Amino acid sequence: MRSLCGPKDHLLDLDGIEIAVRTWGPEDGIPVLALHGWLDNAASFDRLGPLLDGCFVVAPDLVGHGRSSHRRHDSGYYLWEHAEDMLAVVDSLGLAHFHVLAHGMGSGIASLLAALSSGISSMTFLDGMGAPFTVAEDDRVQHLARSYRLKRMVQRSQLQGFGEPDASRFDTIEAALQQRRQRLDGELSEDAARLLAGRDLLQVGDGYCWRHDPRLVLPEPMPLTEREACDLLSQIQCPLYLMFGRQGAFSGNAYAQREAALPGHARVSWHPGGHHFHLEAPDRALVDQLLRLLARHEGGQLQRLVNE
Repeated sequence: MRSLCGPKDHLLDLDGIEIAVRTWGPEDGIPVLALHGWLDNAASFDRLGPLLDGCFVVAPDLVGHGRSSHRRHDSGYYLWEHAEDMLAVVDSLGLAHFHVLAHGMGSGIASLLAALSSGISSMTFLDGMGAPFTVAEDDRVQHLARSYRLKRMVQRSQLQGFGEPDASRFDTIEAALQQRRQRLDGELSEDAARLLAGRDLLQVGDGYCWRHDPRLVLPEPMPLTEREACDLLSQIQCPLYLMFGRQGAFSGNAYAQREAALPGHARVSWHPGGHHFHLEAPDRALVDQLLRLLARHEGGQLQRLVNE
């Protein structure tokens, strides 16, 4: 499918934290905040973003990911902090109302955004169903202790990626791609992995290393509980659409485990592909469905484009 517009890259300085942002489309188009998943980056939307004709698609690298800043060493990475960062992004761009398009972990951030902002016109989850990493109610204290011990062990042993900047290096891009595919999505094609890695690799001497913060692979000390994750889902009041890959993360029992938490107005559809179906090969049917739902809750120019 032919892309309709090329990307533009920006760097936003938000209170000393630099957030890299990739955008597609005219700035006066329908505003769409695109949130990528865990260990991904804005390139997750490199194939879908250009096809959303009439939209202004804003895809930030979450803090710690891609080309954005890392958090201080005495801080961590929590969904609610990512949500606050994203509110700062839309405020800096002057977006009073916007749609959210969220993949994987991004849907967990989106569920928090729904509780924090009244400016969201609609939400669409791409193979995501809220917070992906949760802890049992009766395991929170033990989880906190385990995560602290793991953090200290990693720091003391200087495990791969936690030492000097060039401590975790790959001789070739292909070696980095192999790790990325194994860690994130075993079904991810080499071409799709190359798009994600291209925004997350830094050349160091005659090798390569990841830009993202290696602490992202550590468990959150205080993640949401499963009940909290479900409460956030059930309280989403704006129009909510969930699109899943038939071979994705929710093809088994995972969908049934949270289905009861969905608000009554949520709409669910299934699409060919795996967890990254939106990146692998977004087809005309997916693009048209997205444009229709955006038009339904926005109207105006986009509605005319869909009807033509």
